[in-house]
Formats: sequence, structure tokens, C-alpha cells
Amino acid sequence: MNYLAIELSTASAKAMIYSAERGVLAVKSESFPPEVSDMASQDAEGAWAALTRCVLSVRGQSSEEIAAVGICTTWHSILFLDEKRKPLDRIYTWANSAASPTVAKYRADAELCRSYYQRTGCMVNATYPYWQYAHFRDTRPDLIEKTAYLSSQQEFLFERLTGEIAASLCTASGSGFLDIGKLAWDEEGARFLGIRPESFAPLKEATYAAALGRKAAEAWKLAPGIPVVLGGADGALNQIGDGALGDGVMTFSVGTSGALRLASPAVVLPEEPATWCYYLTEGRRMVGGSTAGAGNCLTWFADRMSLSGKLDFKALDRAAETVDGAKAPLFLPFPYGERCPGWRDDRRAAFAEVAGSAGLAELYYAVLEGVLFNLYHCYEILTDLMPAPDRILVSGGIVRSEQWLRMAADIFGKELEVSNVEHVSLLGAVGVARRALEKDYELDRRPVGRGRTIEPDAGDARRYAERFERYKKLYEAD
Repeated sequence: MNYLAIELSTASAKAMIYSAERGVLAVKSESFPPEVSDMASQDAEGAWAALTRCVLSVRGQSSEEIAAVGICTTWHSILFLDEKRKPLDRIYTWANSAASPTVAKYRADAELCRSYYQRTGCMVNATYPYWQYAHFRDTRPDLIEKTAYLSSQQEFLFERLTGEIAASLCTASGSGFLDIGKLAWDEEGARFLGIRPESFAPLKEATYAAALGRKAAEAWKLAPGIPVVLGGADGALNQIGDGALGDGVMTFSVGTSGALRLASPAVVLPEEPATWCYYLTEGRRMVGGSTAGAGNCLTWFADRMSLSGKLDFKALDRAAETVDGAKAPLFLPFPYGERCPGWRDDRRAAFAEVAGSAGLAELYYAVLEGVLFNLYHCYEILTDLMPAPDRILVSGGIVRSEQWLRMAADIFGKELEVSNVEHVSLLGAVGVARRALEKDYELDRRPVGRGRTIEPDAGDARRYAERFERYKKLYEAD
């Protein structure tokens, strides 16, 4: 059977045709132009048009019959709809930091934070659609007054494709509107913001399917009536695509942002907010830590140093290899605020211990290291909550930098396995669609073979451990 997997991310649209017998047949991605996405928000119709072009491109490359469509989107987005379910505004994503000042006053209430965190697995933070709604309620009452329904990237796609209204439990768990223990819309949270229960879509498992509507089928050159599988969020589908649903397997992704993830059969949360807990599917949860600064810190650094278009990252990596790491500056990687572990939207980036002799290479080295220290800080907390992983699968832009990979292995003091799975979130969407259609298909199947491994150096690991303690003192003093 052949499957069509589709994805809307923060910055692009993607489509892939996958054969259960032959693997990937065709893939196409398209970056959004600025008018469609400014990272913080998206034009729904523009995103749909880009996705349609991707689908038509892969259909042109492979015209074989499609058995089902699987959906992947970002984990955190919100779309306001009127009484006719038409968009009132753009889709707002996790990157929309405008809510930070509003959220800060709620985060000052420690008891509210703890109660909300333990119910939802999410923190009082502008990342989450719940708190973006709170911001719009306080600053744009005209928008809230016109809003009859709440939606998201994923719900918008599913409704456009099938005409049916449904929300994936997986994606909803990253909205801040869901009770992570009860797997139901959080009634206490909805009352707090004055949201009517009928504003929310019915909740369904990721494997829930509805028939492709005729209009969408014609637009995408597909057979009407084939199943469209609701699917889940990119982080969850990464875990599925990498075959990391079992015990002892952590995924470690460093792209625009960063994340560490472990599957769990139960809700796992520390007493004080630090990590997060979302829902995967079929009773599984996912425990993890996400950072707002990763690859975007490198781009930020290059832009601020006026290096864009003048010096590529490979050249910067080569320069960083010459740095005496023991004498390098330290860097707090928060130009875009902090998610885990401190959840401070207002935290900002900073260099420290900068010697007069420090140059471009030393500063760049500090940025690479600071991003990984932030992630390792999350790792320490996660491994206090759960057993340390046996395997760590690393993916994202970091795999294109040997310098950064070696640094990561030394900081974590663990062997890192570079994921050998391409298009991993799309493959996760395929996996969920296959589970919906092929009842004997198991979601925890692991890809064939292991990726190459990066071994830590004991001497460098000791040096990084000493520097990490200095980083934490700097972090705690900020």
C-alpha cells in the first residue's frame, strides 16, 4: 500500500509518498515566504496553498494509488474561528512571544503554576496556545468576542480535507488546554479563561480517520473517500518515526530549537515545573525538555556578527576546533527566551567570562557549548525522574557539524547514535496511518540498522563537566 504523509511546520510545508513495500517514493518541501509565515504566525490559506503544491509535486513524481493520508503538524498552535468556522486571524505558533508580558503576571502566582502544571503537563509560558489565548483575552477582547471555536494547524487541515471536526489527543496535549491525566479538555482551565466547552473540537486518538472529501480530492488528484488519518504533532511523530517508543531510548533533536524526549507508560512530572509531559497515542505519554535556543542561536550569532553570506558554518566549525575550551567564554543561549528548565520568557542571552583576547572563534565556540549546556541541564532533570537511557538518537541540523556532535557526546558523557532515518516526522505520520489501516502494524517498530556512533572522550568530558558547573552558577545568578 502507498501512503501520502503531509506536514505543516513553523517554516515550511512538506509531502511524501511512501510505499509499505518499497519505502519513500517521492518527497517535496516548500519554505513559506514571509507573508505566509513570520515564524510567530501563519496565514492559513497560504500554508494550505504551499502544502497543495507539495502534494501535487509528489503526485507528479509518483501517480500510484494512495491508500490513506497521514497528518503531521507542530505541537503548539492556535487558530480563532467565527460561528461559521472561518478563520478570524492568522494561526499563531509556539514562536509567538507577544504573550510574554501577560504570561509573566500569571507565572508570579506559584500555586497557580503548580496546579496548572500538574493538571496539564504544560507550564505557564507563552509557548502554549492556552496562554496565548489568555493574552488575546486581555489585549484583544474584540477578537475573543467574535471567536466561537478554537482550532489549530492540525484541526484546520483535517477539517479542510474531510469536513469533519476533530482534535488529536496527541496534538491537544501540547496546547495547554488538555488534562494530561484524564485525557479530556481541562474544565478548570477553561473556566479560568471563560471558554465555553463547545468551543473545543471532539478529542480523538491519532489513529482516528475520516473520508477525504470530494473538493480536497480533486485539488490533490486523489480518490475521494480514502481515509485521512488525524495523526499527531511533529515531536511525537519523530519519536514514532525513529522507533523510540520503547524503554531506554531517548531522541535528542537539535534543529531550530532543541528537544530531549522519552516515551513513558504513565504521566511523569516533577513537583516543581521543569520538564513537560504530553500524550503520544494508545496510552503512551512522552516526557521531555525543549529549548527555545538551538540552531537559531547560531543564525542569530552570524547575523549579529554580520557574517551572513560572508562565512559559512563549516568555516566557523573549523575555527571553533582551534579554541582552548578551558579558557573560552560562557554563553546563556536565550536570545528567544527560555523554555525548559526555567520557563522564563523574559530570560535573555548573555556572554560571560569574555577575555580581551577572545575573538570570533571563541564566541562561536561558546554559543555551540551553551546550547548543549541548556539541553544537558534538561537531561539532568529528566534522568532524575526516569532511568537514564540506554540509547540516545541524535537528529537535526547538529548532525551536519562534527564539532558540535563531538561536543555533545563529551558533555552528555554518553555514546550518541546519529539517526539514520530521513524525513522522520513524515515517517511517523506514515506509521500512524499504517496503524489505522493495518491492524497488525506495531508503532514501536525500529528502523533497520543502527546509525553511526559518536563516542565521548573521557578527558574532554571532565573539562566540560567543570565548565557546566560554571554555566549553572551563571544561569542561577541571572
